[in-house]
Amino acid sequence: MQKDAKHSSGTLTAGAPAPFIPKFLHLITGGIASVLLMLPAPWMGAVVAVGLAWDQLWLRISESAPVRLIGGSFSRLAVWLAARIMRDERNAPYLHTLMGVGIWTPVLFWACFFWQVLRGFQTPWYTQLAVAFAYNVLMMGPYFRFFSNIATLIHKEGHDTRGLFKAPYAWLNNVFGWWLGIFYGHVPETYPLGHQRIHHKYDNGYGDVTCTLDLDRTDPLQWFVYLRRFALYWTGVSILTYFIRRKQWKPAGRMALAMACYYGIIISFMIVNPWFGFAFLLLPHLSTIIYLAAINYIWHTFCDPADQDNAYINSVTILDGHYNVFNEDFHVTHHHHPQMHWTKMADDYYRNVEKYKANKASVFRDTQEFEMFVWLMMGRYDLLASHYVDLTGTMSQEDIIALLRHRMQPITEFTSAEAA
Repeated sequence: MQKDAKHSSGTLTAGAPAPFIPKFLHLITGGIASVLLMLPAPWMGAVVAVGLAWDQLWLRISESAPVRLIGGSFSRLAVWLAARIMRDERNAPYLHTLMGVGIWTPVLFWACFFWQVLRGFQTPWYTQLAVAFAYNVLMMGPYFRFFSNIATLIHKEGHDTRGLFKAPYAWLNNVFGWWLGIFYGHVPETYPLGHQRIHHKYDNGYGDVTCTLDLDRTDPLQWFVYLRRFALYWTGVSILTYFIRRKQWKPAGRMALAMACYYGIIISFMIVNPWFGFAFLLLPHLSTIIYLAAINYIWHTFCDPADQDNAYINSVTILDGHYNVFNEDFHVTHHHHPQMHWTKMADDYYRNVEKYKANKASVFRDTQEFEMFVWLMMGRYDLLASHYVDLTGTMSQEDIIALLRHRMQPITEFTSAEAA
């Protein structure tokens, strides 16, 4: 199913070196870069493991009467506030994160900073390490819920060009991207510029700086090629390069300013206290690159080579997802209607389910993105197939595996992208 757009064809080869760089040198430097990017993985894994244990405790107490009473009061406050300060009252749940995590994490950050500066240097290295680890766990939240809510709201904020807040509270617009995102490893302007203007222009096709399609997604090692590509995007480098090459100086200037501010903050803290700047700002940034590179890879790991613009196939939908934050699991709907309000996305899927069926869409059930990524890296196509939703009711598990593997083959001849 082709979307209405002006098309051009092009070629792209996974990890292709520049003509003046010998292939072996390119492979070596690329491998070194991937290893360096993966260095935070053990730390990130430990943080996530403790967060999962914390989540089990949270699940046990979240249904208790006191917690439900506090939660209900908080929700009513959010609804009351949303009617007064937000453009769209349906976004009242956003205020839960703004008033909760938006206070929790900055207070925690500054408390750790003053402790580190005033007393940290007097304590053993392992105490400083323990404090940094505790901060990262408490900042991420149980089952990294705090992180996922902030990341999702930066995404939502990036799509809301009018701003989430109305006058006289418009000063709160961009509070997620330009304030809270800094604590969570997000470079400001990445979403409104890189995601909105580039990713949604090309929909993961030729020209998209985070394109996955030229990679053999059946080969786990290819993700490390993608990790390097995603790192250039997440740091703002490929976004800035994209606009400079097209002489689009205004967005290029915005991106350059955002990068200067973000990395200037990290450098400033590292000058004051190198360990603090590294463990409390740079390490979350590097960890976020790994996490979101995995998530974005699975969102766009499938594509029909003969129908490259088919969003029903080249974006993933997850039903009954374990981690559906503000309906992000309806990713096909998001690519068809980037400005659709999150409260309408589920209805859009069910209204158009026959189109999903006709296209044998990439629909899965009872899972979540990171779990699917782990299955992909392990080559567990049987698990992917068992969670695939065969809307036609005609495919065996072997048929589904064959279909999924076909849709993960590398595509180097693109016909799907809008002219750059």
